[in-house]
Amino acid sequence: MSQSRLLLVMSDSAWTSAALHLACAMARRRQTDIVLLKMVPVRHPVLLGTAAGSLNFTADDAAALNDMTATAEDYGVSLQIELCQYANYWHALVGAAEDLMVTAVIAHISPTTVPYWHHIRRWLLHHQLARQNQLLLTLDDLTPSLTWTPSLTMQHDLAVQLDRHHIH
Repeated sequence: MSQSRLLLVMSDSAWTSAALHLACAMARRRQTDIVLLKMVPVRHPVLLGTAAGSLNFTADDAAALNDMTATAEDYGVSLQIELCQYANYWHALVGAAEDLMVTAVIAHISPTTVPYWHHIRRWLLHHQLARQNQLLLTLDDLTPSLTWTPSLTMQHDLAVQLDRHHIH
């Protein structure tokens, strides 16, 4: 296992696919491991940690994980898959990042109908992860650094941001 690890939190398929390609490019360049986290909601908090808590994990989810594994294999990088049952999404995400001892978290923060809530959620998540000495990355931050061509190219500003956080 390498010194640093990236945690990629699955979201909708288009976002997750783009983020996985980015994470794989970063992992390949930096010889970093990737942990792919599938968040599984529970119907009631008492079901956390039980087989019944995994009822919302579907065959489509399993197929998506298989596709993600194949993508990582194509890049030649290590991909560890973890499932996380949750009653509170954001608390579970921060807890999983701490438990998995990752260096950086790549997560999608969906826009909401409440003005500025997206920014507040992002700020809170950034600070919660920073207290654990973990970096938060979103594709919103990386848009200028992400170039889609037949291959994915990391530009200089993304490399500098990762170097500042000591991802080797």
